[in-house]
Amino acid sequence: MTELIIFDKDGTLMELGSIGVKLADDLINEFSARSNIHVPKSEIKDAFGLIDDQLDKVLRAESVKAIVERLRVLPEGDRMADWTLNQMEHLSADNEASDIEIIPGVKETLQRLKEAGYKMAVVSADDQQSMNLFLDKFELSSYFDLVITSDNTHYQKPQKALIDEIVSKLNVTASEVVMVGDTEMDVMLGRNGQVKKVIGVLSGSGDRQDLRDADLLLGSVGEIQIDQIK
Repeated sequence: MTELIIFDKDGTLMELGSIGVKLADDLINEFSARSNIHVPKSEIKDAFGLIDDQLDKVLRAESVKAIVERLRVLPEGDRMADWTLNQMEHLSADNEASDIEIIPGVKETLQRLKEAGYKMAVVSADDQQSMNLFLDKFELSSYFDLVITSDNTHYQKPQKALIDEIVSKLNVTASEVVMVGDTEMDVMLGRNGQVKKVIGVLSGSGDRQDLRDADLLLGSVGEIQIDQIK
């Protein structure tokens, strides 16, 4: 029986409002997949010269070459810079900056799950300040029994130890956990952690191919039904 539902944040609970922001999110996931070095999302954003999620402003203000060169100062930076340059070739100069907002239906789904008695956690490579801004803006803090950010864990996706830490803190077993996320890294986290079920959502940067190993694929968190969690 399911006792705990773990949600990713960016692209799962929170909108990725532009191609530029999606690129930043993909970059963070790619960095995690290629390196065992724990680099918080905020530090990667800083390498772009970012404040919060305003990547588009940087793309308009600086050349691609300058942005890529900033990435090279990070551990594994040369490889990530080359990967980013390749991804940026697909960006359109016509994209306008847009704010990141809560994904439609998320709050209503969280309310239903809370009323049904499920424990819930949210996990993100973002820092606590960025997490708090999102949770506070949309009054979501009361729904979560545990919030995991780069500031309060030594682990990162897709390490099994991250799931182990969460289930230990909330006194459940992995076989009682459902993982919900929008990227291949979220699916890998669930698989590595041997959770009961992995639900992939297409509301973020991952596509059907990225989420092919999920047990269930939905358009967004807003489509989750109680009988899909049990």
